[in-house]
Amino acid sequence: MAFKKYFTFSYDDGVKQDKRFIDILNHYGLRATFNLNFGLMPKEPDAADRCLALSEVNEIYKGHEIATHGLKHPHYRDMNYDEICADIRPDLENLTKLAGYPTTGHAYPYGEFSDTTVRALRDCGIRYARTTRSTHSFALPEEPLTLHPTCHHGQKEIFTLIDEFINADPTESDLLFYVWGHTYEFDNGTEFNSWEHIEKVCRLISGKNDIEYVTNMQFFDR
Repeated sequence: MAFKKYFTFSYDDGVKQDKRFIDILNHYGLRATFNLNFGLMPKEPDAADRCLALSEVNEIYKGHEIATHGLKHPHYRDMNYDEICADIRPDLENLTKLAGYPTTGHAYPYGEFSDTTVRALRDCGIRYARTTRSTHSFALPEEPLTLHPTCHHGQKEIFTLIDEFINADPTESDLLFYVWGHTYEFDNGTEFNSWEHIEKVCRLISGKNDIEYVTNMQFFDR
């Protein structure tokens, strides 16, 4: 059996900067998952709103994955099982209708989760859920509902990790390089949080014949 290397991005909140990032991704042949809060997005474009409009979602995110992020980006640590289910179900159902395919992925708002949260998401039909805990590893997730990313795009180790991943030989299992963040962070203009930085990341990781560039769900559907 031949093992493979997989690379994916995950970005939160459905903000307007996603559009510019998607242009970069498409240029380099990369794929990402975008985690949206249905209850916080305006129905139509609004210059005063930080989020993209629901009417724009299908066109802007075409070729990428839409996933859930909580109806209104809640603190799950303050909620019980029933409250969590009442939050995630309408986000999942409305985004599924909007996307035209099952949006059964998730990213935990604020990175908060517990055994109760995991149980609620599983019972609501969520297949995987991303945390914010960097592993600096390419090991496959043991529990998809507590999927720890390799790193945030703004961590200085990212270029070392890129080199390690490009040179890695998956002889014992598949490998996954998973990068997460928020696209509005690129507006900071700092060394590891700028549009120049993320374009460099995309340029360095892209175009490798032995790497599969996937959305989060494409990885789990492999």
